[in-house]
Amino acid sequence: MSLAGRGYVGQVAWVDLSEGSVRAEPLNPLHASMVLGGKGLGALILYNSTRPGLDPLSPENPLIISTGPLTGTLAPSSCRFTIVTKSPHTGLFLDSNCGGFFGVELKKAGFDVLVVTGRAEALSTLIVEDGKVWVEETPDLKGMTTMDAEKALKKRLGEEFRVLTIGPAGEELTPIAGVFTDQRCAGRGGAGAVMGSKNLKAIAVRGSKPISVYDPEGFKKACWRARRRIRMHEVTARSLPTYGTVNILETVNETGALPTRNFKTGVFEEAWKLSGYEWRRSEWVKDKACFGCPIACSKLAPVDGKILDGPDYETVWAFGPQCGVSDRKAILYANWLCDAYGVDTISTGVIVGYVMELYERGVLKADDLDGVEAKWGSGEALTRLVEKICKGEGVGRELRLGVRRLSVKYGLAEAALHVKGLEMPGYEPRAAKGMGLGYATSDRGACHLRAYTADKELLGYGGAVDPISTRGKARLVVDYQNEKALIDSTGICFFATFAFSFRELGDMLSRATGLPIEETEALRLIGERVYNLTRLFDVREGVTRKDDDLPGRLLNEPMPEGPAKGSKVELEEMLDEYYSIRGWSSDGVPERETIERLNLDKLVEDLPTR
Repeated sequence: MSLAGRGYVGQVAWVDLSEGSVRAEPLNPLHASMVLGGKGLGALILYNSTRPGLDPLSPENPLIISTGPLTGTLAPSSCRFTIVTKSPHTGLFLDSNCGGFFGVELKKAGFDVLVVTGRAEALSTLIVEDGKVWVEETPDLKGMTTMDAEKALKKRLGEEFRVLTIGPAGEELTPIAGVFTDQRCAGRGGAGAVMGSKNLKAIAVRGSKPISVYDPEGFKKACWRARRRIRMHEVTARSLPTYGTVNILETVNETGALPTRNFKTGVFEEAWKLSGYEWRRSEWVKDKACFGCPIACSKLAPVDGKILDGPDYETVWAFGPQCGVSDRKAILYANWLCDAYGVDTISTGVIVGYVMELYERGVLKADDLDGVEAKWGSGEALTRLVEKICKGEGVGRELRLGVRRLSVKYGLAEAALHVKGLEMPGYEPRAAKGMGLGYATSDRGACHLRAYTADKELLGYGGAVDPISTRGKARLVVDYQNEKALIDSTGICFFATFAFSFRELGDMLSRATGLPIEETEALRLIGERVYNLTRLFDVREGVTRKDDDLPGRLLNEPMPEGPAKGSKVELEEMLDEYYSIRGWSSDGVPERETIERLNLDKLVEDLPTR
């Protein structure tokens, strides 16, 4: 069965930069029916095309750009694509989901998935246009910021091209480097370094092919119903459009879950200065939406005379409360630096917070930091350290390696806030224990979006649960991880699903693809299959229960203040229940029965035997 005209264009492009070869293959209908696209399809390709122990920066590690069956369709917020690879920052599975317009244009150019291996001889750009794929050497782009490289390529190729770029940090193989497009970022885990290891500065796409669906009239009605739900929901109709993702910052602070000064506490006394209201009043000048999005959560602000993206909640937190900083101008500038040089704002902010604690304890002095007095709350210290990390200057060459590597040299491992090497995001697990379990068991390391239990634990979306109780959290985390794995395999934005349910999602998917997946259980099964697939990849790389852990500060130090005062994370008891629900062994390995129930044995070879 051909998938063309069923939400897919039905083609996968395989590019070998070393050989200078390109081949197009039909998208496997069995694979599409079992893992859809996006994260699921990317994970399947990664698993089957790599071997255990592969160096993430080797030419053999694939950089996979995967769209979903809803990408570029009438479905609301159908802008998403996923970059999948093996992470140079963690050595494990990595997927990074991104919006904008690039994924839509890739499908219009004739491909559902782009798989890039090898290494170009010179710094190059990969160009995709209406079914044609070729490589051009672009050494003149070397050292350019992400914005300047995108601008230069559009001027050379045409404004209609959508461009994916890395900055100087990616060229220098920085493990926290991201990939950027349309002022959006696939930031976490080092995909930018993988792209840089291939001597690939950019990917430019342009297409004119239509994206068709199986049942156009039924699909149109299903999309109308989903959009209606978005227009009726408080979060998607008012909060996100007005205040962006920063709309939650004061609420998270009031619940005692806003990590402050490197997770020493969950309460920031100057949180009001960083509220969505204050950003809207004093900094933001324009709203911006991705393709097909009625929400427009992105906000634009002026920096050095240019109107640039951001910042969002995670960035405001990382450069704000995490470092004790309430200076909005300093946060804006730090965000601009990261976007320009191409690094992840979350990891960068956590690194700076860790350095500030080392400085406070006397482990590091100003002389060790090229003269920077890394005091809590100093906007100047923040921006100077971020400059050094982004530019790789002086001590920045060491800091950009991440807190796990820094803790090996400087100690204070309990305050090195990471899971499996990936720095932690902006929700305090001692005040939201489902988030803690989600961080510990996330397939790519600490990630707030793998199981966003904060919606119920802290924000009260869809009904509240007790945030500092462990009761029921294992089931909640499992369900949310499965749901998010599904969503990231469809091509729509997670924020849209705040408003509509599996009923609307299944209706759109089934009418787009013709697959019998309109029922909730069928959808949940796909999500569960995808999440177990990524776990199998990590297990193959050596992950066991010992890696599903949290930093010592969260396990052993009681929260000092706020609504969660006295709370610690009781991880072990939640892990036992989590593994049992998942059908994994007590060491965190999917059981054979689970693998067969999910038909993963029909999709992948070289299954872990432990």
